[in-house]
Amino acid sequence: MISGIGAASEISVQPGNSIQSAVNNSTSGDVITVSPGTYTENIKITRDNITIRSESGNPDDTIIQAGNPDANVLLLKANNITISGLKILGATDPAHSGIYLSSCRNCTIDNNKFLNNGLGIYTLYSRENIVSNNTVTNNEEYGIAIQSSENNTLSGNTASDNTRGIHFGNSDGNTFSGNIVQNNSVYGFYICPRSDRNLIYNNYFNNTNMTIKNGEGNSYSTTKTAGTNILGGSYIAGNFWGRPDGTGFSQTAVDKDGDGIADSAYQIAGSNYSDYLPLVNSSESSLQQ
Repeated sequence: MISGIGAASEISVQPGNSIQSAVNNSTSGDVITVSPGTYTENIKITRDNITIRSESGNPDDTIIQAGNPDANVLLLKANNITISGLKILGATDPAHSGIYLSSCRNCTIDNNKFLNNGLGIYTLYSRENIVSNNTVTNNEEYGIAIQSSENNTLSGNTASDNTRGIHFGNSDGNTFSGNIVQNNSVYGFYICPRSDRNLIYNNYFNNTNMTIKNGEGNSYSTTKTAGTNILGGSYIAGNFWGRPDGTGFSQTAVDKDGDGIADSAYQIAGSNYSDYLPLVNSSESSLQQ
């Protein structure tokens, strides 16, 4: 069903219909609204300025299951694409993704769930995209992998119980804030030595392993600013550095003034970098005073 919205149209997709057919019949500016149900297909988008969103806004009732598990569930090769409110799963081949952004710009991936894929979210040669408020879990290789991509913003995401949580490879100028990264088996966060000028702050890390290389011009905290942080504390600053066994820096650091920020910087293991304003849980810190 197609209805006009100014110069653009809204295309409604019902169970039994094909989202790919709706994409093929769309024009720039169209909004494809997907009704609750399960859609078994792999979708390729090569047309700019298209939105695919669930009607309900609830990823749990609007599911895209890979028709071919050896291909990406969604492949984006266009700009200004929005994907919102979907559960995306079943690209079980280790080299394929729930969503793959290839040479994309100004896309928004928001409020989705990615599970049981080789990679949850993968960007390559992509820039100025927003990846926000997604849940990425139980993916075989990576939760979110940013490769050769610049100036992207990743915020409010949860990456848990993947083999590798977050990976930055040869990627510069990205902002990573307000994310939860926990219980990933090989590592929680990896940033390669050729990833430069990235800003990483106000994240909750709780993983056994973190692999952070040097790069140039990366930052692991921001200026202390009043505001609710990832732990519910009163200041935006650095990151929470935890370990599942409770021995992480942020779980054992002293916070004498109770401002939710450790009294000393955290020297990041294996790196020349420090988080100068690491977050702590004030109630835990107060027990150590």
